[in-house]
Amino acid sequence: MPTAPPVAQTPRGLIAITISSVTWGLLPIYWNALHSVQPNTVLAYRIITTVVTMALLLVVLRRHRHFFATIPKLWSNTRLFILAVIAALLISANWLLYIILVSVGKTLEASASYFLMPVMNMLIALIVLRERTNVYGWASLVLAAVGVCIFIAGSGGVPWLGLIMALSFCGYGLLKRVVPLDSWQSITFETAVVTPLAFLWILWQPGFGIVHQDLGVIILLMGAGIVTAIPLITFAYGVQVVPGFLRTLVFVSCVRCQFASCMVSWSRDMSR
Repeated sequence: MPTAPPVAQTPRGLIAITISSVTWGLLPIYWNALHSVQPNTVLAYRIITTVVTMALLLVVLRRHRHFFATIPKLWSNTRLFILAVIAALLISANWLLYIILVSVGKTLEASASYFLMPVMNMLIALIVLRERTNVYGWASLVLAAVGVCIFIAGSGGVPWLGLIMALSFCGYGLLKRVVPLDSWQSITFETAVVTPLAFLWILWQPGFGIVHQDLGVIILLMGAGIVTAIPLITFAYGVQVVPGFLRTLVFVSCVRCQFASCMVSWSRDMSR
């Protein structure tokens, strides 16, 4: 039977998850500030700077030996290795779609994916994983589905890119259930897998894709890895020491923050 997390650790865990949620919620503003850069280029720099950030953290925290000991084991299992590579491609596609939606002013559609994900995750759990749920689970599914329908009706059409974005993340989450990598190893491996493609894209671009960009934009590109890695790390710590109902409350605040930042980005798009 699982034990309750130590009282001393729970506040730290709440702080960690709050950092993650607020960071994720404010990311639309961050990517919106990079609208002058091609989405593919933003993704490439995000991948490269994330793998550099994770590599440095692994070395500083002395986790690199465990990482390099785990990857050969993954390589020896062809099925798991292929699934891990597919997971890397799915999360990269998810990142790219998110950046595209924000950069072209469809921030509300990007936000819609956060409403679609819980519905899709529950459907996957029921249909694919054959998990069972109770009446409260079914009620939650129905309410979430109604909310999605209201959003679609209000937006005047199906948010297809948001739908694909949600599907890619749900597929990513499904694969994470079978790939034996912890959060540190996972994000390092996934970004490392697609780093060669990111380098090729940047080398192919005139001026490495940042010609004629001002210093502020370049700094934001260089910081993309930090805003990607840090919330994932703090979330990984928080979920270990924070009870589930508290995580749910913080997630709700994340959605609210996400919606607010999307509205800020949308108002900026309208003022251009």
